[in-house]
Amino acid sequence: MNKTTLLSCEQLLDIFSTSHIATAIYTTEALFIEAVTDAMLAFWGKNRDIVGLPLETVVPELAGQPFLEQMRTVLATGETYKGVNMPAVLKIDGEMRTRYYDYEYRAIRNAAGEIYCMLHTAADVTERVLGQEAIEHEQKHLKNLQREQELNEELAAANEELEAMNEELRQTQDQLSIMNDELEERVMQRTAQLEASESRLRDLIKDAPVAISILSGRDFVIESANQAILRIWGKNEQVIGKTLLQALPELEGQPFIPQLENTFDSGESFVGREISGIMEYANELKEIFINFVYKPLKNEHGHITGIMVVANEVTEQVLARKAVEAVKFRLESMVSTTPVAMTILRTRNLIIEQANQAMLNIWQRNNAQTVDKRLVDVFPELIGQPFPDLLANVFDTGKSVAFPELPVNIGLPDGTSKDIYVNFSYDPIFDLDGNVESILASVTDVTDAVENRKMLEKSRFDLQEAAEELANTNEELAATNEEMMAANEELAATNEELVSTQDHLHDVIQQLSDSKDRFSFLLNSIPQQVWTARPDGALDYVNNVVCKDFGYPMSDIIEHGWRKFIHPDDLPKALKLWKYALENHNEYFVEFRLLFADSTYQWHMSRAVPLIENGLVKLWIGTNTNIELQKSNEQKKDEFLSIASHELKTPLTSIKAFNQLMQRGGKPETVPTFLQKSSSHIQRLEKLISDLLDVTRLNAGKLEYTMQPFSFSQLLTESADNIQQLSPAHKIELENAIDIIITGDQFRLEQVMTNFLSNAVKYSPNGDKVIINSVLDQGKVIVSVQDFGIGISAPHISKLFDRYYRVDNTAMRFEGLGLGLFISSEIIKRHNGTIWIESELGKGSTFYFSLPVISE
Repeated sequence: MNKTTLLSCEQLLDIFSTSHIATAIYTTEALFIEAVTDAMLAFWGKNRDIVGLPLETVVPELAGQPFLEQMRTVLATGETYKGVNMPAVLKIDGEMRTRYYDYEYRAIRNAAGEIYCMLHTAADVTERVLGQEAIEHEQKHLKNLQREQELNEELAAANEELEAMNEELRQTQDQLSIMNDELEERVMQRTAQLEASESRLRDLIKDAPVAISILSGRDFVIESANQAILRIWGKNEQVIGKTLLQALPELEGQPFIPQLENTFDSGESFVGREISGIMEYANELKEIFINFVYKPLKNEHGHITGIMVVANEVTEQVLARKAVEAVKFRLESMVSTTPVAMTILRTRNLIIEQANQAMLNIWQRNNAQTVDKRLVDVFPELIGQPFPDLLANVFDTGKSVAFPELPVNIGLPDGTSKDIYVNFSYDPIFDLDGNVESILASVTDVTDAVENRKMLEKSRFDLQEAAEELANTNEELAATNEEMMAANEELAATNEELVSTQDHLHDVIQQLSDSKDRFSFLLNSIPQQVWTARPDGALDYVNNVVCKDFGYPMSDIIEHGWRKFIHPDDLPKALKLWKYALENHNEYFVEFRLLFADSTYQWHMSRAVPLIENGLVKLWIGTNTNIELQKSNEQKKDEFLSIASHELKTPLTSIKAFNQLMQRGGKPETVPTFLQKSSSHIQRLEKLISDLLDVTRLNAGKLEYTMQPFSFSQLLTESADNIQQLSPAHKIELENAIDIIITGDQFRLEQVMTNFLSNAVKYSPNGDKVIINSVLDQGKVIVSVQDFGIGISAPHISKLFDRYYRVDNTAMRFEGLGLGLFISSEIIKRHNGTIWIESELGKGSTFYFSLPVISE
């Protein structure tokens, strides 16, 4: 026994398991049981077979109780957690029972301070807890008995007082009987007045130009609905008296009913802006966008009895804005990736705002050496050459300048210079006021072509076709311009409706001037800013919309007046027109920007009219209508037309340049290269025009489909072969082609496969293969195209099928407008199929679509 004996791990665990203290050791977030004492096993009603299993599997009744989450928190943070007198529901002797425990969760760290397990100790204190509860119950019972004795004594004294009071009450009862008769007569008179007032309010709602409906009860029975909201619903007056879901069953599963329920339960108004909804018109479902307000209605006791709905449909404005924003984003991205050398020069100082890689290659400089610097500072040798004067002339005249084969001397960073020949054009970029704010310079290095003139003229036929395609595209752009003009006319009509609403509001205020509560209620229910001013022009009232927009209470806004919130640039004009209106009693009309609570300025159209009685102004009534969307749409319309025209011109400019090279002659061995590049740009132009035409046909519902049976395996095989010829660097592997006949438009479905495969090749520049697979599952054929490229991050996946959407990868950029997946999605939907994506950034993507199998 003189020699120290070290115990093995197994011996230590055996000794540990016999401890009378309930103890367990867990590892990892899954809480695997590494060791446990017999006392803890007794708590759980288990044997030692559970060692090595997750705690949640061994004791499933812990799910939904706080203990598992507490343990994982201790493992994650390292902070010890203790519980005292905590109830736990465990399965004991086959029954779920509640026991009480004191316990501790302690994280165990290694020498490096890393957490590698957790120690759990516990003690059953059920008897202690139940004993304490019993003692507290007895003490409470004793106190109740003492209180009851005291109350009996007080009641005896109170009985004597009640006897005396009964006599007084009998005398008072006679007097109350007389007063009751008088009150009943007054109630009848007041009821008649309320009914008349209610009738006037219903007539007001019915004739209002704003869409209004009153929904009664929590089942939202349509109590009243004016013509404006019936038009939004696509219904007539027969829906009155029905519940909202009975009248509009398509609302099931949409957010409107849950939000109505939340407003009814919470008593808080809800404002929705540009909310998407699906409505049924003439048995056809259509997506619309609406602005709306849910206002709870309360009875005299303050209980909510219904909800007033005020709405305005903004579908056309939303769709126009989204379309313009998407096109602008895609076309701007495409400009940066065009192979034609381009730069943007800002202001008359000719500051280089942006230069693409092709231009930097010509200059033999990088962005750090050029961007945000004056052109003549980067290239001092330009002083004395014609280019600065030509650029100044573009600023002066607003006219484009273009010259072919112009000799240019370029100074290199090493101090030397070189002479080159370029084809270039200077195109003005205008601001919203029509002034030239910058210049887009496009340059093509044609040095080699100058010495190789009058080469082959075989490309003339291709150029003729490209010109015809461009003519068709110009017609499409003209049609788009007409649509934008129509949208402007609709916006003007909307402004007229808002003016009509203003006039109607004036009449309503006069009708409700005898009821301050109803007047305030109506003004706060209108989604526009409403205000009134005294005859001298001093602001004396604003509705809740103003307070919410500005983030100030009414008293502060009235104290500051409009000066605090109108944009400084717009204030002089607004004050001048307001002074003129006050002096001449004329209508006040102006547009200005107002400062909102989020520190942004938004455009508003302000209109006020005087209320004149006996030749004197009693007050001014005004509204401020938010026209930020209209202003934005006008700007985006012009930007869309400008960008679209430029994007279509870019490949044509390249084609013309290559044609000039071949016309001017040169080395025969360079001709195939010029022809191949011209053909590439023609295909790019055709693809751009085709995508734009398909989107136009989709929007108009005119994209034609020819449904007929065809071999699905043949479609997959031909699609793979076509892409393999175009992309020899990638191996297109068709693992399984389902041999089945399906009914559909073979050309359109092949268009989907081509888009999937083209994307897979394009977005895996470092990959070497693309895998196609197809399976038959539950009456559907499912097709997948897998690449091993750059992948897509999660936030982008849900947007990939949106029109014009394209992932902006910081590492590299790829050409294209982002229309292919949108068109593919619409084609699959037309075949009653589904389309989806699985992707991981840096590991590649898999694109899927499924189609129902229809027997021939």
